[in-house]
Amino acid sequence: MNFSISDHLLKGDNIRQQLTDKHSGEFASGLPDTIIMHYTAGSSLSGAVSHLSKPSVQASAHLVVDRDGSIVQLVEFNKKAWHAGRSQYQDRKGLNQYSIGIEMVNAGPLNPSGDGFISAFGKHYPADAAVQATHRNEQQPRYWQAYTEAQINCVSDICEALRDHYQIASILGHEEIAPLRKKDPGPAFPLDSMRQQLLENRGEDGADEIIESGIAGVVTASMLNFRDAPSTSGKLIHEPLTQGTQVDILQEQNGWYQVRLKETGWVSKKYIDTARA
Repeated sequence: MNFSISDHLLKGDNIRQQLTDKHSGEFASGLPDTIIMHYTAGSSLSGAVSHLSKPSVQASAHLVVDRDGSIVQLVEFNKKAWHAGRSQYQDRKGLNQYSIGIEMVNAGPLNPSGDGFISAFGKHYPADAAVQATHRNEQQPRYWQAYTEAQINCVSDICEALRDHYQIASILGHEEIAPLRKKDPGPAFPLDSMRQQLLENRGEDGADEIIESGIAGVVTASMLNFRDAPSTSGKLIHEPLTQGTQVDILQEQNGWYQVRLKETGWVSKKYIDTARA
């Protein structure tokens, strides 16, 4: 996806601006420098946008990203939305005044129900909708709704555009700035690998290289497509790899890893964590 920012609005495909006045004015000079990830704890884009647009609701966000990658912008990026609430990270309190908030349509925790799952708001989901994982602030695994590949790719590309336009230095989860109150975006979202890719692994010119790596990696996405070429247009040649699958990395090319299981194929580098392998 190819996103750009003009007049503090996101530009690209499948974007709709539905701007609200639910903000606290413009950021101070040099800000924003942080992105905060959230899930909506709901089932639809329309429901999330409607809720966040209500004058009676003391919450808002800059963007809402649907499961198919479509986007609604509610607040311009130069204005402080109400997404972080009571929050602290390192020496900062009240992260609204430093950050852009991105909401992703996702139900969050799911509970087993029959041959599927049920959300906190009563919606039923099929068995393949959930992944079992342990939250960074918890000790025991439980079930979470999986994010879609389209949604994860879209959010990563949005963060890249924001990083380059506003010099973003931090990408955090709501769970990290309000750990006693919040669980989002949860362990089904590859937050650690995404920020590593976007903030820590950048070359001086930001370009990708073809390299021989010969190292192992672990899949961080809930489900990761396995293709015959380093492109989203590559043919799917294997069932999606599940979170925690270990792979041998053969080479890197333009943001993709060539990996070996029983066969050789390509996966998006964004969702492979080499530090945990």
